[in-house]
Amino acid sequence: MKLKKRKITLSTWWKNFLTGVLATAIGVGLTFEVNNRVSHHKQQQAQRQAAMMAIYDVDEIIRQFIVSKQRDDAFFRVAMYLYTHQDRLETVAMDSLWMAAEYIVLTHEFTPDWADDSTEKVFSGNMDAFQNLADITFYDNVQECYHLRRDLLRQLDNSPSFRRPVPEEFVLEYRKHLSAADLDDTGMMKQKSMAGLMRQLFRKPEVSLYLQKYLTRDRNYQDFINQLIYINQENKFIMNVSDEDMQQYVEQHINKTRPAKPKLLLGQWEMRRDNQKKIYVLDKDQTVTSTVSMDYKIGIRAEEGGLSVPVMAPLTYSVEGTWSLDGDSLRLAFDPQSLRILSFDIDLTNLPSDDGEADIQHYEQMVLSRLQQRINWSFTNRVVLSQSGLIMFWEEQYLMPWGQYWTDKSQLLKSR
Repeated sequence: MKLKKRKITLSTWWKNFLTGVLATAIGVGLTFEVNNRVSHHKQQQAQRQAAMMAIYDVDEIIRQFIVSKQRDDAFFRVAMYLYTHQDRLETVAMDSLWMAAEYIVLTHEFTPDWADDSTEKVFSGNMDAFQNLADITFYDNVQECYHLRRDLLRQLDNSPSFRRPVPEEFVLEYRKHLSAADLDDTGMMKQKSMAGLMRQLFRKPEVSLYLQKYLTRDRNYQDFINQLIYINQENKFIMNVSDEDMQQYVEQHINKTRPAKPKLLLGQWEMRRDNQKKIYVLDKDQTVTSTVSMDYKIGIRAEEGGLSVPVMAPLTYSVEGTWSLDGDSLRLAFDPQSLRILSFDIDLTNLPSDDGEADIQHYEQMVLSRLQQRINWSFTNRVVLSQSGLIMFWEEQYLMPWGQYWTDKSQLLKSR
């Protein structure tokens, strides 16, 4: 009887042991499977985010290049009109003369927006990016888009059909022979001298050839756009990315912001850009004060040598106005008569002068008058805030002289 009871006890213990082992094994297996699924899901998310980042960047290259091409087309039309109407150069708008000169003269300071390669560096020569993207065809497509951009940039720099025909030094040499009557107070060429410059440019055979090559450039530009559009459409198909997916990506990762409200805009906002520092103080009574510090440049005519010498004059001024918010539109209206120069530092010691102090006052009044005559003392920006409320994003539209709207984006940091 005791033996039978012992067998029953051992049997029960063995079953419990096996059940525990089996439960543990199942638990370990489930945990392993869950971890694998989570890891796989995270990897898929990383792949998709990397893919959408690349697709968005190529879409931006296309968009920015289309804007750049529209600008180039408008400049060509102006330059061609002046080329065929050289007898009217003294009567056309100065903006048109400057547009034609910019279309022809090669400068070394301008880099197109679509040439920004910061995102490209994430992919080129980066094995992690290659592994994250998973699909080799997609990865090769992205690299091909960037290769097309680099190839076009090389053509702009080196190809006779694309490279602007006249170096900037030609214009500088032309200016050396101008008299004081040919320049305004800032050292810029007047209408007659600009017309003379354009006639000299138009007489150069390489300028005539450059204008004739417009259709060649236009065809190459359009081929570049079409190739990028085709490749990126294939990219979206390969990675199963819809237009709605891209819109959601932009909203969540590019434009992740919150709406602006009057209460959130109160305080001091600071923006630094192009060697300028701007501070805007928005008060509850709907008044605004702006303080601007900048490196101002004045063209001063030197009697010896007959040259207009650019002189740096660091400047700080303030101006008052009102502000209002209508939806996402922030309107700032400043009163130019309230403008006050807070500091004006110009060094005339190396220039001949009878009365340096009087000259400084003269130039300060000239700068004050010039600032007051600016036409954009009232403007409206589309405005949103970061999630923290400490960064304000501005989008301001300008109507350019060639009839196209240009959107300028800025960021302001809340300082108090």
